[in-house]
Amino acid sequence: MFVKRRIQQKILEYLKERGEATDKELLEIIGKEFSISYTDLLKILMYLEIEGYIEVKLLKDSFNIVQKTASKRRIL
Repeated sequence: MFVKRRIQQKILEYLKERGEATDKELLEIIGKEFSISYTDLLKILMYLEIEGYIEVKLLKDSFNIVQKTASKRRIL
């Protein structure tokens, strides 16, 4: 559970700096510090989207763009 929170925090911090990222980019960045599968990353992104922290958009080449939403600014 603690690792999951740290990964969520890392994602939100990265998006705060960059504004947006692809799922593959996030996997590469997060993978440098944590051992995480693509499936687990997608689960974390889905949780963050459901909670309103991010917005995930599907592009035509099937990459996701992840953007920080303005509605929830608090960090986990």
